[in-house]
Parts: sequence; C-alpha cells; structure tokens
Amino acid sequence: MAMLRSISVLLIAAVHVSFAATAPNGLGRSFQKLRKAGALNIGYFGGSITAGAGASKSAETSYRALTTRWFREQYPKAKITEINAAIGGTGSDLGAFRCQKDLLSGKPDLVFVEFAVNDGGAPESRVIRSMDGIVRQIWRANPETDIVFLYTIHHSAMGEVYDRGQLPFTIQWHNKVAAAYRIPTLNIGEGIWRLVHDGKQTWEAMLPDNVHPSDAGYEVYMQQLRPFLAAHSKDKPAKARKALPKPLTADSFETARLVDAQDVVAAGWTRDDPAQAKRFPHTISTAAPGTELMVPFKGNAVGLYWIIAPDSGDVEWSIDSGAPKRASSWDKYALKYSRTNYVIFTDNLAQGEHTLTLRVLTEKNAESTGTWIRIGALLVN
Repeated sequence: MAMLRSISVLLIAAVHVSFAATAPNGLGRSFQKLRKAGALNIGYFGGSITAGAGASKSAETSYRALTTRWFREQYPKAKITEINAAIGGTGSDLGAFRCQKDLLSGKPDLVFVEFAVNDGGAPESRVIRSMDGIVRQIWRANPETDIVFLYTIHHSAMGEVYDRGQLPFTIQWHNKVAAAYRIPTLNIGEGIWRLVHDGKQTWEAMLPDNVHPSDAGYEVYMQQLRPFLAAHSKDKPAKARKALPKPLTADSFETARLVDAQDVVAAGWTRDDPAQAKRFPHTISTAAPGTELMVPFKGNAVGLYWIIAPDSGDVEWSIDSGAPKRASSWDKYALKYSRTNYVIFTDNLAQGEHTLTLRVLTEKNAESTGTWIRIGALLVN
C-alpha cells in the first residue's frame, strides 16, 4: 500500500485544408520573432512519424528535420532550436498528459501537433478533450505561441477513406478543435495519397511499412510544408489574446498532468533507474504478485505511464473500492523491445477526490517471462 500527496463522414472538395484565410492565430508571431529577435523555438509534438520513424536518418531526413532545416536556411543568422517532443505509438490523449514535461518545458514559440494517425481507434470524445486540452495548455503557458495541426497518413486506415472522397474521422475531429481556436491546419498525408491515386507513386515506395514514410515520403510531406510556411511568413502577428474562449467540453484535458513516481511511497515497491525507457526521472517497480499501491488523487481521469517489456506482468485496478478490472503492461511488441507506453483506466469520473488501487497479479500473458510492473508516472486530469 502507498500514500501519495493528493494532487490537486464528410465529403472533401479539397483534402488539403488550412484555416489560414480566416485564422487570426496564423504564424505571424513566429516570423516576427525571427525577424526581430533572431530566434525561434520550434516544438514538434506527435507520434512516431514526427519522431522520424522510417527515415534513413531521423535527424536529417524526417519531416521534422527538414522543417527545421527550412527555417535555418531561410533565416541563417537566427538561432533555431528544435524541441523533439514525439513518442512513437502514442496519441493525443497521452500528449495532453505529457504536454508540460515534454513540450512546454522547452518554451516553444511555434508548435506542430501531429496525432491524427495515432488517434485512430480512440473515441471522438477523448480525442476532442485531448486536443482541446493540448491547445489550452500551450496557450496558458504562452498566449503568443503559434500552433499548426499537421495531418499525416496511414495507408490502410486512411487511404481507402480518401478513395471514397471522404475525410478520415480523426482529421474531422481535429478540425473541430482547429476551427474553434482558428488554428491553421495542413494535410500533408493527402499529398502522398494524391500521388498514389494519380499513379505517380506507389504506397510501397512512400510508406514501406504502411504508415512510416521513406525518405521519399518525408520529402513529399516537405514539398507541401515549404509553400505553406512561405505563405504564412507573410502573416501579420495576431493581436494579443486577452483570454481563452470556453473549452469545447466541460471535461477538457486542460489540467492533464504527469505525477512523478517518486511521489509514491509504497511497501514492496523499489525506486530504480528508468534506464529501460529513459522517459521518466524516476520509476518504481515490483515483480511480487499481491503487491498493492493505493493512490489518492483529485480529478476525473487517471491512468499509468509505464514500461512495456518482455518480462512485464498484469495488474488489477479499481477506483474507490469499485469492481476490479485488469490491465496488462505486456503486448506482442514486447517480444522485440522494451518501450514507454500508457493506459488510461478511466476518464469519466465525477470531478473530485478519488483513490486508485492497484494489485500485481500472478496471472500474466503466457509469452511474458515475468510479472514485473514498472511505473514512471501517474496520469491525472
């Protein structure tokens, strides 16, 4: 047991979408800072595509690297700082919880948000709450920050949708948030689909593994980003934002945060070095079935940010002494490598004081080699 400090389908006339024409929140502030201050911090917030998976050299040939290079080439005397806040296999829900730690700690002036592919499979309500929360966290930290929503593509999940003349649901949902806050958007994934649709390219050449671009695929993304950025370089800086409008939902992930595992004091849990994942300042771990963790928290959503490994096990969890449910920190990908991942147990609690109880189980996946549970942080909204 442990004690934790209580912690307060749409037809498309043109798939290439931007709200630039009606967006007072364009990119004028960023380009003004480049011209006047000679500096810009650029944040890249997304999944494995933003991280550069599939590129021969992610630091050189990914869309992220190519975008940073464009800014440096256009403004050779400016200090351009890149904030790589991308984690593969994660969506905007985890993004909302890690926004402060991974993105805003770098004090970005401009943020590219790319989660439409990884948000596939998530319910619309959670995606809207997450993207809404990300925008509001960014602007609460700095109202002058410019934001762009980028939409990439997953062949099997999105290609057929475009073939039917429709827009993928996740992009529709992201567009709702973009429209509400007048945020520019750019559908760079549609560029690859268009080339394949017109017979000028193949999916195999653009997305060898169905989702992660080759160097040629990343260059197609960049061929759309260059004119987009050049056009927005002429934006006038928007007027100072006096206040944020109301959130899109009453339970927006605006207050989503990570609670460091060091805040947990628990018998049977060991504090250790998170060398396996390198995403956490601390972790706590145990492999002893029956070990429990009781965590009081204040909010309406809770989950775990933990490590999936070949020897990971399962836990039983409950909220406020409710019926226990089971979650596993092992999956088929653990057979190849360990990685950071997450689980949101519930996001529909009544706002207020609650207690999360965890218990390590003896039962585990038959292919797992152990019952280890390694927790880096709690997710709380």
